[in-house]
Amino acid sequence: EDDTLAAQDTPIITSRSMMVGDARRDSYRSQEGDGVTFDTDRNESETNSVRPGGLNISQVSREQAQSAARRSRVRSDEETLALSVADAGLNAFGCVFVEMWTMSDDGTKLTRPSGGHWMDPSFALSLPDVLLIEKAWELDREARDCPLGAGLAGTLAEEASSGARHVHWRQIKSLMTDPFVQRGSGKRMERFFDLGIGLVAAVPFSFQDHSGIVIYFSRSTANVKLLRAASNERYLIASADLIGASFSIRKARNECAELRKSMYQEAIKKVRKELFNKKRSIASVVLNPNRMAELKKLREREAAQDQNVDLRRVDKFAVKLAKKIYKLGKRGLKRANNSRRKWRGAKLHGPPRQSFSDCLFTFTGAFLTMLTLLKIAISIQTDSNFDFLGNWYSSTLCIVYALTPAPVGQPRQILAAHLWNMLVGLACRQIPTGGFNEFMESSGASPGTDYGMPLIWRQSLAVALGISGQAYIGIIHPPATGLSFTFASGPQYSWGTMLSVMMADFVVIVMSMMILNLSEKKQYPLYWLGLGWGGSGGSIGFVRNKAKSIRRAVSNVTNSARGSKGEESV
Repeated sequence: EDDTLAAQDTPIITSRSMMVGDARRDSYRSQEGDGVTFDTDRNESETNSVRPGGLNISQVSREQAQSAARRSRVRSDEETLALSVADAGLNAFGCVFVEMWTMSDDGTKLTRPSGGHWMDPSFALSLPDVLLIEKAWELDREARDCPLGAGLAGTLAEEASSGARHVHWRQIKSLMTDPFVQRGSGKRMERFFDLGIGLVAAVPFSFQDHSGIVIYFSRSTANVKLLRAASNERYLIASADLIGASFSIRKARNECAELRKSMYQEAIKKVRKELFNKKRSIASVVLNPNRMAELKKLREREAAQDQNVDLRRVDKFAVKLAKKIYKLGKRGLKRANNSRRKWRGAKLHGPPRQSFSDCLFTFTGAFLTMLTLLKIAISIQTDSNFDFLGNWYSSTLCIVYALTPAPVGQPRQILAAHLWNMLVGLACRQIPTGGFNEFMESSGASPGTDYGMPLIWRQSLAVALGISGQAYIGIIHPPATGLSFTFASGPQYSWGTMLSVMMADFVVIVMSMMILNLSEKKQYPLYWLGLGWGGSGGSIGFVRNKAKSIRRAVSNVTNSARGSKGEESV
């Protein structure tokens, strides 16, 4: 009983106090709810007085301790992530909904973790009817897993992860009309569009062993210029980093918690053993300074022994190298195993067939356009400098008439991709051609031997440069890649053929516009240059803004130069 009374004014031994130090019991009286409840009912004159059996603590210190106790409240992983996501959405311009998607361990699907979503309640309540409000909160509640490259999250994750890290903007309407976009289950794109959400910004993240994407949703009527402002995009990237770190820290935090738990359990075992051997109470052990000093020295000796074991390692570099090799090997095996799982497919539904009327419309347009191209090709065969083949456009007509909304079939893609691949083919054709032996050997050949690259190598190089260049510039048009192979193969196609191909491109585009726009279901083209956004004036607005920026920069340089000359003259 005496030990119990004496222990009331002694440090409390807890799992955390054993790790970071002791906590005085007289700093608080009881713990309730989310923090510590202090005795603050004393007046100002008692603030600096010494409580019986306690410490002299000022009012400011007690308030600071209360605040620290509230911040130290244990939060679940879901709550921590939800706070980060909500903060990102509240401070981003025009954002009404935020989602976080993470890649599964086997790399086969994207999952929205619990707490990884937030919807602006004012946006949901501002919808015109109850059905839309319920649909909005249903989107916030539920999200099915989706494979990479399918659905809204999968498509954005695949597009945003390619190239340099930046904010990847897309319009939901363009994704809905693109036949190359795999919808996935749930029709989330259509449901978002029904709510008036039309713009999405995707930012990828990767921390430790976790990767994923953060998606910011905005209304269709939001100011695109402010959405894409440099300050707002910097905030979106920083918020994605914070959200990704909040999720990725879980594994390391759980490991630290397990370590503290094991150390605490080990300390408890030692105390129990001491009590069992000498029949003492916990309070008597704690209040005995000599015994506490012995326990402290014992702990120091154990730590020194562990350190000595580490110091006895002869070759630390070899150990680090072995760990690195093991880590890389483990990662490689994991990637190979994940690749094997992906062979099974994502079990998605294939694209639907088109109606008979649409197919009849496609047949008419493709027939008339191909007939015109073949007639042009036959007419200019008399001049070999301008010769081209009409069958080069077979695949192009398939995309334009059967997949009209596809980005790869728009005028910018057709013209730019054809021009790029022809230039690549002409450039690769300048590489000298020789046999395989001449390519591999540098001596011992006869004086008349032609050294150079084998033809199949040159053709493969042209195709590879054509495809990768289209992807990098953003002008992918798959049928155009054949031109890089053709122009690299033989000398019969030259600059005159390029003019003929450009003329044929204009014929295809003009005829497609005339025929496709007669349909009530189709529109061609969806864009010409595709440089700007509808809310900011499109491509013309983009060019104007760039011109203004250039003029402003030139003016600033000119003014600074005049100012420096004036200072020199003075």
